[in-house]
Amino acid sequence: MEHLILIIAFIGLLVGVFLLKRLWLGALFALGLVILGKTYPAGLYVPIANGLIITAELGLLIFGAYLFYNLLSAHRHFKEFDVFLNSFSSKLSVVIILCWFMGSFMEGIAGFGIPAMLIAPLMLALGFKPITSIILPLAANTTAVAFGALGTPLKIGLGIFSSGDMVLYTLLLNSLPALMMPFVLAFLYSKTEQVKINWPKERKKLLGAGVCFVVPYFITGLFTVEYPSAIAGFIGLILFVSIFIPKKETPKLSFWWNSFYPYLLFVGLLLTAKFLMSGYTFKWNGDLKEIPLYQPGLVFVFAGLVYLIIKNYKSLSLHILTETKRTISRIYKPITTILLLVCFVQLINPELNGLMQGLLTDNPKLSIPLIALAGVGGSFVTGSATMSNLLLGNSIQTFASMTLSTPLLLALLHTGSAVGNAISLQNIIMVKSVIQQPVREEKIVSYNLITVSLYMTLSMLIAVLLVRYR
Repeated sequence: MEHLILIIAFIGLLVGVFLLKRLWLGALFALGLVILGKTYPAGLYVPIANGLIITAELGLLIFGAYLFYNLLSAHRHFKEFDVFLNSFSSKLSVVIILCWFMGSFMEGIAGFGIPAMLIAPLMLALGFKPITSIILPLAANTTAVAFGALGTPLKIGLGIFSSGDMVLYTLLLNSLPALMMPFVLAFLYSKTEQVKINWPKERKKLLGAGVCFVVPYFITGLFTVEYPSAIAGFIGLILFVSIFIPKKETPKLSFWWNSFYPYLLFVGLLLTAKFLMSGYTFKWNGDLKEIPLYQPGLVFVFAGLVYLIIKNYKSLSLHILTETKRTISRIYKPITTILLLVCFVQLINPELNGLMQGLLTDNPKLSIPLIALAGVGGSFVTGSATMSNLLLGNSIQTFASMTLSTPLLLALLHTGSAVGNAISLQNIIMVKSVIQQPVREEKIVSYNLITVSLYMTLSMLIAVLLVRYR
């Protein structure tokens, strides 16, 4: 009976996503059905309470990251960067810089669909077509998601807080596809803008973009789960512009400082907060999730205040209140959806674990593609790698395989969850909300399925090789 309720709940969730185009409505139906189907109401309290705690942490991070950006944007902090992009002779270079490097940097700092939401209108303002402005930021938002939002998909989604075997496998599964991604972006750009790419001429630059990203990404990932995407986006951008952009278009060193010092300030405050607060938690009685005192979302807010003080901004309180209202107006719907999904996930974890383990046990030779596709599907439905990992991670962690290591399987699930962001309907809707142009969701998904298919095929091949030769 419980399995039947779970299946109907998922069908309702999919109806909300595909037919009604309202993820929150599907999530509300699924959550309500599971609650009504519980035999013992007392068993609802802990999962729902944990769902509220997890949502509060995620909501604080999303609020802080978006408020920080809004404070910078209101002060026209990115004006010089806009001028820099407009001076480029190659629009393909603009695509790589904005979608691949800046998108990865913002994903590493904020995540949860925010990078594509910020980059899409900027691309539109620079003269790209609406469909290009939507598809390319979403397609590029793949590799970086594995360590997005300061490692949130790993820390909250899978309970992994430091580098180890699982993180190493994640780096290996993503590095080769990451080298391919600039070529994929160039291909999508050629199709959506209907322009021809001179592949022999551009291949060196595109391969260079991949290498400039992958090297700092891989090295940083060996030491921390919080900063690989942010550091790869930032360092990779500087390397790429310095090496592959014509000298006459290369900005001075002061440009990089003026553009990025608020984020460097944030990272400095974050490291300080982690050093001082790491290990301190608020503990509840029973099985409720502990709340760490170290909250990156609060650091974002504090960094924004420090930025305004540095700028000697007048009417500080009024300005913060205005931007806070603007931020809340943009994020309250996604956070409400996240709340419904997290509570749903917490309630169905035991049943879902049983279903997944049964499926994997009955089809052991198909474990690699099943887990990879499950990750993509989880992110596609929930709109978040963190939510996908929360939904499916426990079933993988408790699945015993004689031939496949659990860290590798988790890395494969995690990679699928990251890549699924490119076709997540929630992310597509969020990006479309800031473009306000008639671009059909089916067209966006069909283009980005190319990215997802190529990426996951490479990742699964790497997983097979790791199993064979480990």
